[in-house]
Amino acid sequence: MRARARPAPRPTQLGTRYLGLLSAWAVAIGLTFKSELLTPDQVWQATAGLALLITLGLTFLHARNRTPAWLSLDHYITPVLVVVAAAAFSILAPDYRVHSLAMLSMGAFIFASSFVDLSRGMGRERPLHRFLRDATTFCVLLALFFLILQSADLPNVVKFSAIFVVALLSGYRSFRFATKREGLALLSAFLTAGTVTFGAFGMVTYLNQGSQYVAVILAFAWYAWQGLTVHALDDSLTRRIMFEYGLFAVICIYLIALALVTGRPIG
Repeated sequence: MRARARPAPRPTQLGTRYLGLLSAWAVAIGLTFKSELLTPDQVWQATAGLALLITLGLTFLHARNRTPAWLSLDHYITPVLVVVAAAAFSILAPDYRVHSLAMLSMGAFIFASSFVDLSRGMGRERPLHRFLRDATTFCVLLALFFLILQSADLPNVVKFSAIFVVALLSGYRSFRFATKREGLALLSAFLTAGTVTFGAFGMVTYLNQGSQYVAVILAFAWYAWQGLTVHALDDSLTRRIMFEYGLFAVICIYLIALALVTGRPIG
């Protein structure tokens, strides 16, 4: 009798332990950003290095696990953006406790956002994973909007350009979950980012409000627009979903009207 050929063993998949180790490394490196030996320029250089390290670590993870479309940028957008946001908070942090909280939050967000991609690549996607994806993306977007708007050193052109880039990348990550077509996801993200940037220009120019007020309105507007678009692309747009995201749009309109009627900073 002929001996049966044994199937070639598959390489062991990397999981949450590797992801937790990568997140812990990011926190440990980020905690050094508050050192008095580092200038703000050196902190930004270290931030670029940390973002590259995290990207390479996640690339190895997805390549080893043979994640579908592991070279797609949507797997790496949120971790890179959260590293940038945490570094900006560390520069503005008044003491080491706030800085440590920002770095611990960075590690948690890197783990949570990448865990969604890891589970999806292994075929273990759950309904809660969509919530984790939306929550991590929204929180990072809100933090970056606030940091960009409150920076007095940046001219408005740079602020609006940065808002456009952040909204574009965040929208692209969301739309890639709804469609496998790169061009359609990029076009939808471009339209969303353009709408949010136009709103930012109008509110910065005509509303006499603080950066935190404008950042909340922009984040809500982005969430409502991308949510409706994601479900339209996914062919799952229902009346309940339209009501849910329409409610965020109504909140945005109310906040803008309140600021116009009041005519002075709120809060």
